[in-house]
Amino acid sequence: MAYITLSTFVGYSASSGPSRSSFVRRQRRQYEDPARAAFNYYRRAANAVRSGRAANQDEVALRALVNAADERTKPHYAAIAEGWLRYLGRRSPKLVDVGRGRCRIGELEIGVSPQMGLRKSDGRRYATWLYFKEEPLAKASAQLALWVLEQAMPDILPGGEALVIDVRRAKEYQLSARDRERLRLWASSEASAFLTLWDAA
Repeated sequence: MAYITLSTFVGYSASSGPSRSSFVRRQRRQYEDPARAAFNYYRRAANAVRSGRAANQDEVALRALVNAADERTKPHYAAIAEGWLRYLGRRSPKLVDVGRGRCRIGELEIGVSPQMGLRKSDGRRYATWLYFKEEPLAKASAQLALWVLEQAMPDILPGGEALVIDVRRAKEYQLSARDRERLRLWASSEASAFLTLWDAA
C-alpha cells in the first residue's frame, strides 16, 4: 500500500515517458523525508485565496500575499493573484466547510484535501481543488482530479460536487456524466502504473 496526495497523482498523470519514473522516484524521497518542505510551496497562496474569500476582501488578501513575497516567489504569487481575481470577476461564491478524505484505487491510497468549499449563487456546493502551477493544467489531468474528488465526496462534502480551478488561467473544470466510466478505468490503470514505478524507486 502506498499513500500519496491528490497533487502527486495529478502531477504523475501529467508526466510522460521516462520522466514518469524520475517523477515517482523524487516523490517517494519526499514522502520518506519527514521535513516534507517541498509540499508547502503554494500553501501561502491557498491561505490567501481562502481568507480573502472568507472576508470578501480578495484583492486585499492577494495584494498582501504578493507584497510579502521574496523575489523568487513574487512573480508566481502575482500570476496567481491576477488569475484568481479574473476568475472571480463578478462572481461572489461563499465559503462552505470541507473535510478531508481518501480515495483508494487498488493498493494506492490518495489523500484528498480540497483547499476550500464554495457555494455558488445557484446554491450548489463544490469541493474545490485549486491548481496553482506555472504549467497549464491539461483537461485530462483536471478530469482525473475531479474523479478522485468525487470518490471522496461523502467524507469531504456530502451531497456536494467536484470543482477544479486552474487559478493562473482562471479556468474551471467539472465532469459530465459520460466522463465517469472512462475515467474510472483510466484512474485504475494510472494507479497500477504508479505503484509499479513506486516499488522500483
